[in-house]
Amino acid sequence: MLPRIALVCCLVSCALSSTAQEEPPKKLTPDELKGMFDKKEKFYFLDVREPEELEKLGTLPGYVNIPLSQLESRLSEVPKDRLIVSTCNRARRAATAAEILKKHGYKNIVLCAMNDWKEKGYEVIYPKKGSA
Repeated sequence: MLPRIALVCCLVSCALSSTAQEEPPKKLTPDELKGMFDKKEKFYFLDVREPEELEKLGTLPGYVNIPLSQLESRLSEVPKDRLIVSTCNRARRAATAAEILKKHGYKNIVLCAMNDWKEKGYEVIYPKKGSA
């Protein structure tokens, strides 16, 4: 009887682990992100805020602005072969964007919050209307 119980436990454990959710993407600290910029690492900086927010609150050089509401219809613009750094003000929408990307097969995604970046005193750029 013990072997059957062991088998059942193993099957239940395997079933639960296969349906368990993946860990959420890592949230970068401002220092980690700055280090990536300083080292000129290659990554896709996806700012999912609305264009007006970028004009008012700023973003970082090399950004690509795809508002969260447009992300699923613009997935072809997001490369699958690079690290994606998803950002917004507090990283909440960035986390939602990461979920959307994961659902569509993207694997290498991290988050950052622009508010944290600015609190550290790091510089931002202020795009003008119509630029990207």
